[in-house]
Amino acid sequence: MQTDEDVYVGDFEFDGNWREFAAIALPNLVLTIATLGIYRFWATTRVRRYLWSRTVFMGDRLEWSGTGRELFRSALVAIVLVLVPLAIANLIVRQLLVHGHTVAGQVLSGVVLIGLYILTGIAVFRSLRYRLSRTNWRGIRGGSHDQGIRFGPAYAWKNFVGMLPLGALMPWAMVSLWNQRWNAMSFGPWTFAARGRASGLKLPFLWCYVAPVVAIGVIALIIWSGMIVTFFGIEPRTPVEWVLIRLPAVFAFFFLYSLIMLAYYASFIRQMIRSTSLGDMNFSFNAGATDWMELYVVDFLLVLFTLGLGSVFISYRHWTFYLRNLQVDGRINFGAVTQSDTPAPGQGEGLLDVLDMGAL
Repeated sequence: MQTDEDVYVGDFEFDGNWREFAAIALPNLVLTIATLGIYRFWATTRVRRYLWSRTVFMGDRLEWSGTGRELFRSALVAIVLVLVPLAIANLIVRQLLVHGHTVAGQVLSGVVLIGLYILTGIAVFRSLRYRLSRTNWRGIRGGSHDQGIRFGPAYAWKNFVGMLPLGALMPWAMVSLWNQRWNAMSFGPWTFAARGRASGLKLPFLWCYVAPVVAIGVIALIIWSGMIVTFFGIEPRTPVEWVLIRLPAVFAFFFLYSLIMLAYYASFIRQMIRSTSLGDMNFSFNAGATDWMELYVVDFLLVLFTLGLGSVFISYRHWTFYLRNLQVDGRINFGAVTQSDTPAPGQGEGLLDVLDMGAL
């Protein structure tokens, strides 16, 4: 029942289970294989409809109104407008290099790379816009008046600047792009407000920045001093033994560095979600680095020990992971709830899917 009084909001709830999801995901897999991948667009729609319908917020369920036809049609358009021109440009670059026009080939290759970055930015923006426009709650949906055209160049130049010097400005680029994208979005009568700042990410990112430098320094010191690293007392006699003996150290480094990267990513997600609000509603996210590591390790083991069959459950695991760690605080006036006046895009996420950056 609607009221003109403000009501305190509660967290999202999920009342589905993996058995119900399996009854959808496994037939999806069979049909996708049988149709050589074409059914995947309808499979994605079925998965989203289930996950959305089992998600409850303030006593009302979410609803996914997108269709497989939308995703399929937009993918075809993206293939014609993006992949075909890219393939033609690649052939031209090769011909230029083969015939000795190195400078022209490199220039064209650079232009293609910049264009690809811009298209990626547009795809990232429009995918969020599309998902919000197809998400319904209490009869209202989200969306954006922005078409995402300006976000494409911003995505390209901010990522380029973020890599200078040696990636030191990546936190600024990530935060700036998060703010720009979410500030253009709305849901119903409310507008998202993202006020993230990169200052709180300096220390977590410093570990990501310093760890490889320290590792390279240690390796250089070992080589310079003539030390011989052994494993279980075995000294290397051949190049193969030299490599095998050092493999455990290499794996240990990448494992620890993955933890460091996850610690930064977890800090980034927590700060960005905490700095993002919708009307009078504020959000927070509790997952730390160990939680993300557990999520991905179990994903890997699930796929490994089921020979790939378990991959159909990854979307379910990730959706419940996000809902379990997401918290909402604030008030909402049900009497002020109105439908969004943003245009509902007719296309799906074809460009993002063609660029192999799809989610869920």
